[in-house]
Amino acid sequence: MTVHRIAALAATAAAAAMLAGCSATMPEGGVRIDNQNYVRPTLNTVRVIDESLARYKNRKWEANSVLDVENVVLSDTGTGFKRISVELRNKTGVEIPLEVRNSWYDPNGRPVDAASSWTRLFVKPQSMVLFEQVASNGSASQYYVEVRAAQ
Repeated sequence: MTVHRIAALAATAAAAAMLAGCSATMPEGGVRIDNQNYVRPTLNTVRVIDESLARYKNRKWEANSVLDVENVVLSDTGTGFKRISVELRNKTGVEIPLEVRNSWYDPNGRPVDAASSWTRLFVKPQSMVLFEQVASNGSASQYYVEVRAAQ
């Protein structure tokens, strides 16, 4: 083999290794840009996405958090649109400024609207606050709510 041929094979192998590494870490499907862990949103859930408010243990169910999601209700407005109501409880002795937003999905899990703008809420110590939003698209039937510390 010539030196040029060996160099070309080495370059090809290096490029293939880089591409293989990239494809292994690239997310599949419609992954939200603010989900840095490359997990597709689980529909019909409320997720605290800020580690200062919730640290997930083993990424399964257990969380160590300063907030609790007390109640989530998906209801009809009477005009054919869905309403999501989320009660958030502050478990600390200080007021917490939050931002909350919602995304709506159709029965097949496809987004029907862009994510709403962040709504700022203040949760007093040892109390609850209510976040509500009405879908603007009649085909919306599923939701995904995100909660973070106010920025």
